[in-house]
Parts: sequence; structure tokens; C-alpha cells
Amino acid sequence: MNLYNRMMQPIATDTESIAPISEQQKAEVQDLALNYMACASRIYKKPFTSIPITFDLRGKCAGMYRRNGREKLIRFNPWLFAKYYKQSIEQTIPHEVAHYITDCLWPFRRVKPHGKEWKSVMQTLGAEPRVTGNFDLTGIPVKQYQRIDYSCACKIHQLSLIRHRRLLSGQAEYRCRDCKQLLKAAAE
Repeated sequence: MNLYNRMMQPIATDTESIAPISEQQKAEVQDLALNYMACASRIYKKPFTSIPITFDLRGKCAGMYRRNGREKLIRFNPWLFAKYYKQSIEQTIPHEVAHYITDCLWPFRRVKPHGKEWKSVMQTLGAEPRVTGNFDLTGIPVKQYQRIDYSCACKIHQLSLIRHRRLLSGQAEYRCRDCKQLLKAAAE
């Protein structure tokens, strides 16, 4: 089976097979993230305050750095960490800490999320600046989004619940890219 066919296989939502990381492992992950921040403080000669680290991320992402105003936060996926603990330790933790450090070093400048600034921070932290991981999600809980059938002259389209609601409220209209006809709710 080639890579494309493996990627197109249905994603398992069986949460029984993979348990999230333990409290001890969570503490190890937090300690390692704080060590990366301390290392960056020594290298850049600038204090980087510790920020909250949570283990509430679900789905395909192993980690996420989020900034909302002054609030900064790193989120990790405890199921992906459980399944790929060694890779997560080596790659995901420095990846997300590098986003935080980059945000602190270049706060007012627009920088690309995985641009040259982020790459330089990753290299400074001793990690390979890889952008994404390629994980087998079997046994990992992932979000399942409801799709609604709409039709045009040439085919059936599956719209997200968000687009469906926009159509119902009159906020938007969508056309088929092929036949250019307006999409209408498919007959049930």
C-alpha cells in the first residue's frame, strides 16, 4: 500500500487502545520544556519566563504554541506523546518552545511560523528544524466533523457544518468549481 492510500485510510477513533501519558511523564515533559527555556535564556542572555504547559490537545497535532494577547501557552497531545514518546521528547518539545522563544525575541515583527527566525532558534536549541511530524493516528482520539450533503448539476458536495450554517443564515453562498452552479441542500 503506497503512502497516499495509507493516508486516505479511515482514521480510527478507538480511544481504548492508547492511554494518555502518565502524570510522571507529564512532569518530565514540563521539566524538559522549562530546561529548554532556561537554556535559551542563557544563550540569548534574556529571561524567558515559564508559561503554562497543558496536556489538553487532541487530534493530529502533537503540540501547539498559542498566544492570545499577553497570554502565552504551550499545549501537548497526551495520546500522541504516549504513542511516540521518544520522538515527542526529541522533536515536539523543542519545536513548541522554539515558537515561544521566537515570539519573545521578535514580538513586534511579522515572522513566518516556521521561518528563518524559528529555524535559527531550533538549531540553537540543538534540534532539527522539522516542521511537522508524520504520525500513524490509529488508536488516537481525533475530532470527527459532521458533513452535510449539497448538490449542483454535476455532483454531490460535502460541506462542513460551519458552511452549512452560513448558507442557512444567508451569510454566504457557495458555487461548484466545475459547473459554477449554486449549491443546494441535497434531497434526503
